[in-house]
Amino acid sequence: MELLLVSINNEKKRKTVTENQTETGSNAAESASGSLDIGGLAGVFGTSDHKNIGRLYIFFGLSGGLLALILNILVRFERINIGSVGVLDFGSSNQFFQTWSLSRTTLLFFCVLPLLIGLASYIVPLQVGAPSLSFPRAAALAFWAWAIGIMIHVVTVFADGGLGEPDPMSQFAQGMDPEATELSMLSIAMVVFALLLGTVCVLATIISQRPQGMTLFELPLFSWSMLIAGGIWVLALPVWLSNLAVSWVDFQGADALRYGAVENIWEQLSWLWSQPMIFAFAIPVLGIAGDVLPVSLGVPQRKYRVQQIAIGAMGALSFGAFAQPFFNPDVANQAVFVVMGILIVLPILVFLGGLVDTSLRGNLSISAHLILSVVGVLALLVAAVASAFHVSGPAVGGIQEINDSWLDGLVSWLRDVQGTVLATAVMEHVLIASVIGIIAGLYYWSPKIFGYQLNRNVGILSALTLLGGLALSGGSNIINGILDEGDEVYHPSAYEGVWDTNAVEFFNTVGAIGSLLLLAGIGVVILDLTISVILRKGNDENAKDPWGGHTLEWATDSPPPTGNFTDAPVVDNERPLLFPAATGGDEQ
Repeated sequence: MELLLVSINNEKKRKTVTENQTETGSNAAESASGSLDIGGLAGVFGTSDHKNIGRLYIFFGLSGGLLALILNILVRFERINIGSVGVLDFGSSNQFFQTWSLSRTTLLFFCVLPLLIGLASYIVPLQVGAPSLSFPRAAALAFWAWAIGIMIHVVTVFADGGLGEPDPMSQFAQGMDPEATELSMLSIAMVVFALLLGTVCVLATIISQRPQGMTLFELPLFSWSMLIAGGIWVLALPVWLSNLAVSWVDFQGADALRYGAVENIWEQLSWLWSQPMIFAFAIPVLGIAGDVLPVSLGVPQRKYRVQQIAIGAMGALSFGAFAQPFFNPDVANQAVFVVMGILIVLPILVFLGGLVDTSLRGNLSISAHLILSVVGVLALLVAAVASAFHVSGPAVGGIQEINDSWLDGLVSWLRDVQGTVLATAVMEHVLIASVIGIIAGLYYWSPKIFGYQLNRNVGILSALTLLGGLALSGGSNIINGILDEGDEVYHPSAYEGVWDTNAVEFFNTVGAIGSLLLLAGIGVVILDLTISVILRKGNDENAKDPWGGHTLEWATDSPPPTGNFTDAPVVDNERPLLFPAATGGDEQ
């Protein structure tokens, strides 16, 4: 208790650079560096330092990834015997649905988003030369609100709550608790509000705390990708919250009219895990790869503006708040949805082409973060191709309107693919690509974040394990989508049009093995963090800049001191350490 009181008293004395920077340049840095450091538990629970907040997000987010993948393994094993309660015997379709939906909410809200916000909270202020994160106390509030909210949500789902039920006729007989369901909805709303607040802190830092000479076009690609992705999140997540609010209000009535009916709650929320919206949560994968690859080659990124445009285009094509099948059942056949689903491939291809062009110019240094970042981008490309295939039925149908009947059979088959587990394959490839990209960022920035390098060989092992797991897990869903396995959860209609039941069950078994590999890949990373950082067995030599970095985060100590920089940086290009301000950095 005394430590917590000391923390509160010292926080009152802390001088921090916040919303409207009245102090700029070296004065701001001096002010921030004059803050008092607090150690122990008080330093953790009372922190408003963006570095501590970032680390907390990272450790909690990796734990959330373990939980999400364990739940996914349970789901995959249950689907080995299709159309029946089989391998694990959940007892009812409702209990299976609770596990299935929780695996999705935890993967997005307990793993991917907190990991991205945590990495950005730590790295973005360093990349833009800022002494702190904007609204630091709001950032601390966001983390603790998120942590409390997600824990409440997980507990309430296990207490027979959740975000709806597929079998309303027997919901109470099979254990659904209305009060737990209500608390599940409120807690997930708390989680999303907190993540939005954390995102706003990152965006405000990028917009308001850039150093002299750094325009938005000189932002490092990771910071640029967070600006684009965060902007999409801030636009789309409030729409999702409004869906949740309408459902919650209707759920309070004696008899839910429509929106609060338990069989409709998830239907109103599911668009967040569907294309095109799901791609918004993988945009930073491109930014991480764009920062990692040129440093690994020792050369500047070629066509830098083109890379920025590609990231921006992916953001524009991933806004999906309009694509809500519950309110517009025909949205999957509409031109905007179809065109976005096909065009999402292009910015990823353009960005990948820029990386290939750059790789032809330098001397490649193989590292764990390089392999992980490339695997992440390639997984994202597979997701985009699967997305284009998923919407190809209406696209080919449009061609058929011009040139009559010869495409009849193809159009019918392609339309059958819609509503199958191919949609799950797209989601899985996108979110696991995000996880792989984030892990690449952890291996790249680990000296800056923790003061130690993570083990290179272990990182490469995790990359190969995650790649193999995604190939089996996501690839099996792609094949089963072609075989017409429906995406309806634990419902006989999901299997009515299956071409070959034995083949679907075989590939579901393969997918379950892939999910085990994904869990092993995350576990290997956590083990490496434990040994290298917590047990301090990692390499701490030349931790300030072991890779020869190009951007400002490598100009300060590892980990950085309070205030981050002794003097306010001055830049005039996107590679200030490769081309100091006096020399400039013309496009090559």
